[in-house]
Amino acid sequence: MIKLLFLGCNFDQLPYLKIAKQKGYYIVGTDLNNHAPGIKYLDKYYRVGYEDAKGLIDFGKKEKFSYTDKVFTASSQFAYIGASAFAKKFGIKFISPKTVDYCLNKIKLYQLFKKQNLQVPEWAIVKRQKELKKYVKKWGVCYLKSDYGKSPYYCYRITGGHFPTLPLKRDRYFRKYFIIQKEIIGNQFRINWINGQLVCFFKVSDTISAPAHFIDFGDRIYRNIRSLIFKLGLQNHLVKFDIIYNKQGCYFIDIGLEPPMRLKLYLEYLGYNFEKIYLEQVVENFYNFPLSDNLPNDLIIKNKIVKKL
Repeated sequence: MIKLLFLGCNFDQLPYLKIAKQKGYYIVGTDLNNHAPGIKYLDKYYRVGYEDAKGLIDFGKKEKFSYTDKVFTASSQFAYIGASAFAKKFGIKFISPKTVDYCLNKIKLYQLFKKQNLQVPEWAIVKRQKELKKYVKKWGVCYLKSDYGKSPYYCYRITGGHFPTLPLKRDRYFRKYFIIQKEIIGNQFRINWINGQLVCFFKVSDTISAPAHFIDFGDRIYRNIRSLIFKLGLQNHLVKFDIIYNKQGCYFIDIGLEPPMRLKLYLEYLGYNFEKIYLEQVVENFYNFPLSDNLPNDLIIKNKIVKKL
């Protein structure tokens, strides 16, 4: 029987767990919450955090994991730290630890975007609080973010002379530096890369977005995205990008590995079983996502409700 390491067993992961169970995997799951609702679906439970690579590898040896087994997580991006280290140790096909660090570390990510000819808003590393004034004077409105920050953690919009106090203690989201980035005005999009095709969503507000998969960003941008995907070894994964698009160009803001909320809501509204499709893609490399040009784009997504325009 094929073993499946499953990281994270709380409510959001339940649909994926049930599908994995139906498929007959021997599920070894982890969660720091020993009362997590998904534990009852596991064949074996370990109370280990998903960033504790050593702890995960230790019980992996005990459970005799090998290259024929599988790894899955639908938790936060930080779960990929442990998942990738575990997969590398046992020779399981998965995203590499190096790629995970690129996706989490904004400094490395922006440097990589530049190498791949993907435009990024002007930015700089901030080591001291007093440096903030210099960049605000130079650029005007700016965003201040920690190196491993994910919204809403350590993400500030700076206007005028109002500056947040930088924390002294390091944590999951702040590991070494902050970066300051010039604000770019334009249309905001979420791009989902699925097996060579792009499914895009236009951000109307923080809670509303609309499918816009017919937007043409041009052959050059598509080729550069594709080149980045293959460089990172993410061609078999569902990857999401946050971008801002205006007359001056297309600016790349972030990358994401966890299940995409907008696409999930959209496909569920259209009658697809997103969790089954996603788990099959990540675990079995089986692609059953609908083609973007077969999907309607006359919908809006508002919080957890999808409505007709």
